[in-house]
Amino acid sequence: MNWRGKAIGGSIGSFFGPWGTLAGAAVGHVLVDRKQEPSEKQSLRLLAITAGALYEFARTDGPYTVKEDATIRSILSEINQRLGVALKPHELAYLIDDANRIDRSFMRLAATVRENPQLAHAAVAWLWRVAVCDAEETPAEIADINAFVRAVGLSEEEAFHAALRYRRMAAAASEDTRRAASTVLGLPYTAGAEAIKSAYRAMSLKYHPDKHADLDPDIRALTAEKFAQIKSAYDTLCGSDGVFRDGYAKRADTGSLAPAVADAVVLCFTCGQKNRLPSAERFASARCPSCQTLLVFEHDLAEHLA
Repeated sequence: MNWRGKAIGGSIGSFFGPWGTLAGAAVGHVLVDRKQEPSEKQSLRLLAITAGALYEFARTDGPYTVKEDATIRSILSEINQRLGVALKPHELAYLIDDANRIDRSFMRLAATVRENPQLAHAAVAWLWRVAVCDAEETPAEIADINAFVRAVGLSEEEAFHAALRYRRMAAAASEDTRRAASTVLGLPYTAGAEAIKSAYRAMSLKYHPDKHADLDPDIRALTAEKFAQIKSAYDTLCGSDGVFRDGYAKRADTGSLAPAVADAVVLCFTCGQKNRLPSAERFASARCPSCQTLLVFEHDLAEHLA
């Protein structure tokens, strides 16, 4: 049996601790022993350290948000593609979901890219993308980025141009997000606070599950999701932090409602299929793979769907 891949995968998995070493060895056996290129070790290492570094950076200014999670997944998917698909989608998802277990990854990434100016510039760009994805960058995030810039040996001028570029991109993205939220509520982009509140109240009454309690379960699920979109649009326009709170799911063992808990096995509200919930930061986007219905809702919505 060829153990080269197990050794490589184990070295990457060791960032996650003893269990990660075993899992990494298994991945390495599949990816490397099956006639992969010798550079696969470096590719896997870069992906693993970057996943951990971006997660660590995202937690700098508080709770890990849905927008940060989506941005990090997008960045790692792009890196994976540029590396020649070092990991398959489900393997990349495993890496991302366990990113919080990689120790001291932020400065490990700096050490990894220090001798490669092109990669160092790219890493700074990744950090800025995470910093501005959910709001304007915070002082804590700026301090971490500056520390990273010094660690990789980039000049202050290079750091300034990176900051300027991504601040402009963040402003444009923020405007696009607000325009999309305004469209959901049927409002012009320039609508004021009172108009936003009025539209939200009117649409909430129209799509609230109470109004559709006697309809087919599939229709109820759709209206509940529409209601969730309306709530999300209102939160966007009124400054919500994007963290999903007070989520409820349908327990698989009893069929009753319970607060959503990471790794809990729950039932889909529409098709009844069993699913395992992801980490709490991803509740807002967790869907049943069979029918694409959301698995977690706020209590009132979940109660009506159940």
